[in-house]
Amino acid sequence: MTYAVVFDVSERLPQLVLGVVSAVLVVVLLAAALWRRDGLRQLWPLVLGVGAGVLAAQFLLGQLWAFALAVAVVVGVVIALELAGRPADHDWQQQPRPTRRVSYGQGAVLVGLVALGAAPFIGLPMIGALDLERRLAAGEATVLEGPVMIEAGGKQECLVVDAQRTCYSVGVVQPGYNRVQTVLGGPFSTGDQVRLSIIGDQIVRIEVAVAT
Repeated sequence: MTYAVVFDVSERLPQLVLGVVSAVLVVVLLAAALWRRDGLRQLWPLVLGVGAGVLAAQFLLGQLWAFALAVAVVVGVVIALELAGRPADHDWQQQPRPTRRVSYGQGAVLVGLVALGAAPFIGLPMIGALDLERRLAAGEATVLEGPVMIEAGGKQECLVVDAQRTCYSVGVVQPGYNRVQTVLGGPFSTGDQVRLSIIGDQIVRIEVAVAT
């Protein structure tokens, strides 16, 4: 029987790299804000774009399309609000208008920094993928093969193969597979012939049988 790999723990490594890069960017931007208080406010489109782009990329790398779309919607709303309250004379030093609670660009900078700050929390935990990938290559994984049953239960989902259940949740950031298919969809369905490679309580590789 021929199998196609639909998930491998090595796919988490780009998320790890992105997490490190975003953490460095957060430090740099915060240092810039302390050095020049209004500097970031003038660059709000850049800060918002970089922050949202990095966070959306983390979600896309994790195949969480719905979350990436949500980031895009939030960015669109923030941009619309900022442009609606843009000072007529483009004077960055003027006081906020009476109808605005924050200065022009300040809200967008805050959203951008929050998004950029969230990216490391998704990417840095993927450092465990390095060890899991090494152990998988060394043959330390337990391999289960057979028809799969997908069991949903709230935020948690379980795969049952060969009478053994392995559970995960999209709310738990981990290198192993954690895509809740019953909500987000996925590359296989109940009844498909699969081969799971498991280390500890994490699924490090999923292979699905393909017709030959």
